[in-house]
Order: sequence, then C-alpha cells, then structure tokens
Amino acid sequence: MGNREDLLAAALECLRTKGYARTTARDITEIAGTSLAAIGYHYGGTRQLLNQAVFTAIEQWGDQMQARLRAEATPGQTYLERFADVWRRTIEAVTTDRAPWTASMDMMTQVDHVPEIREMLSWGIRGARTGNVAMFENVDEATVDDEQARTTGALYYAMLVGVVVQWLIDPDHAPSPEDLVTGLRSIIDQATEVPTATGNPTSEVDSTTKS
Repeated sequence: MGNREDLLAAALECLRTKGYARTTARDITEIAGTSLAAIGYHYGGTRQLLNQAVFTAIEQWGDQMQARLRAEATPGQTYLERFADVWRRTIEAVTTDRAPWTASMDMMTQVDHVPEIREMLSWGIRGARTGNVAMFENVDEATVDDEQARTTGALYYAMLVGVVVQWLIDPDHAPSPEDLVTGLRSIIDQATEVPTATGNPTSEVDSTTKS
C-alpha cells in the first residue's frame, strides 16, 4: 500500500481503539509509519482523514452485511425473516463496534459548519438508500432504481438510523429484532384496514375473503 492507503488503514484502527474525538495526527502516523505532513498532503488534515475513515467503515459494514446475508440466507426465506436478520446483524455491529457509529453522529453535528462533511454525508446517504433496498429485499443493488431509492430506500434508512441511535444511547431499552418485526406487522395490519358500514375497521384481506 502507499502512504494514502496506509494512513486510511491507520485512521480506521485508531477510530476503533481510541475513538473519533481522541485520535490525534501523531496516533495515526505512528501506526501508518508516515510523517505528519503526509496527512495534509493526502487528505488536507486530520479531521478530513478521520471523516473519510468513518465513511469507509460504514461503507465496508454495508458491503460485508449484504454479503453475509446472501451467504446465510435459507431457501424460501420470507421477507419478515430477512427483515429480522438485517436488524440482528445491525444490532450486533453497533454493540460490538460502536466507534464508527458514534463518529458518524459526531460528523452529523458539523454539517452546518463544514461543507465538505455535508457533501460527503449527502453522497453517503444517497448510496445507503440504494444499499438498504438491496439489503432488506435481497436484490442486486444495480437493479434498484431512483424511485425505489427515494421512497423505500429512504424509509429503510430512517428506520436504520433510528434503531442505531436507540442502541447507542439506551441499549437496555432498545428494540430487539423481534420487537421490530412485531412493530412492522402492526403497521401492516393498520395500513390494510378498511372502514365498514358499522364504523369498525376490518383488514382488506378479511374484506376480500368475506366478499
């Protein structure tokens, strides 16, 4: 690897061992075996390098997660079974390697002050929407179109961020994969309810069955 790649690898290691806020330029260069000047030359500064490391860590997690889900999927797996598997893997990642997730939250607080961070996160969110459709629905990411990413992908992303935040802040009361499946079932039941003449709702499925 060259100096640029060595610095990124070192920043990823520091991110996991020391955290975003406590990592210094010297920490990174001691691991990378490069000079302090190399950080400025290749990345513009220590924060820029760490921001790239956070982005890379989350991107790597997404790629690894999709690969593991595909490898471990059982024939005939239902959507809800895969839905639960995604959350199981996500919760496992947050609880065993908090650093990239907490660092990403740190980055979000800087979007109004650092245009480069806003641009990086905006690009990342758009990619995450596409990746989330592929991950939850077991499809090739290349087949996800713009409308799917903008609608379904955005919903998946909103859920993912919300669940991650709950596990980072209050893990003792954060939802389990089973809780999330139950919640989704409840939403589906309410979404398919149709009004009746008596004012009591019934599901579209029940209505169709009785007609």
